[in-house]
Amino acid sequence: MNWLRRWERVEAPVGAPAPPVAGSARVERQTRGISTLLAGVSRERMHSVLDLGGATNSSLQVYRGFARWVRFEDLLSVADSEEELDAALASIPHHRERPYDVLLAWNLLDRVAPHQRPRVVARLAEVSAPDARLFLAIEAGSERPQHPLRFGLVDNEHMWFEPVEGFPPAWPPLLPAELERLIEPFVVSRAFTTRVGFREYVATKRG
Repeated sequence: MNWLRRWERVEAPVGAPAPPVAGSARVERQTRGISTLLAGVSRERMHSVLDLGGATNSSLQVYRGFARWVRFEDLLSVADSEEELDAALASIPHHRERPYDVLLAWNLLDRVAPHQRPRVVARLAEVSAPDARLFLAIEAGSERPQHPLRFGLVDNEHMWFEPVEGFPPAWPPLLPAELERLIEPFVVSRAFTTRVGFREYVATKRG
């Protein structure tokens, strides 16, 4: 990822992301969840972003508009392995002087086993600021996609997603009430149902 080295204060773990499914098309669409998440960010470029969906050039360009520190951690690529997931969670640095205040977990909670989900949330709570904002995309349809999805940003109001190689988990979808209990100390402030089979949630960490 040579393009990452051109920007100061950008961190990305070693490892290649899962390849897109052959013949699949990347989909771009408007996202009310992302626009809500970013509506209140300061343009003084003092924010610290943690993106758990993996490094993408398009997302980095969006983050550079308001963030001084960006870390990409592709937890989606290791969600099927309990050992690798635990190691990846532990590797996320806890910067006490600049905790993460914008977090994007995308569809991660759909991908990990139910008993692993509290560990993910606990680690996010440990490394984030008291008033941190969290974005989640949770599958809402009765039919699970044939392949897991990878997400990224186009701009402050549009996202893209594409299917990637791998096997989606067989876990039942997270219901809204279940999700709200799971993500404490983050509290859902806005939720949106999309036409493409998932719900978007924006949550704020209770101080």
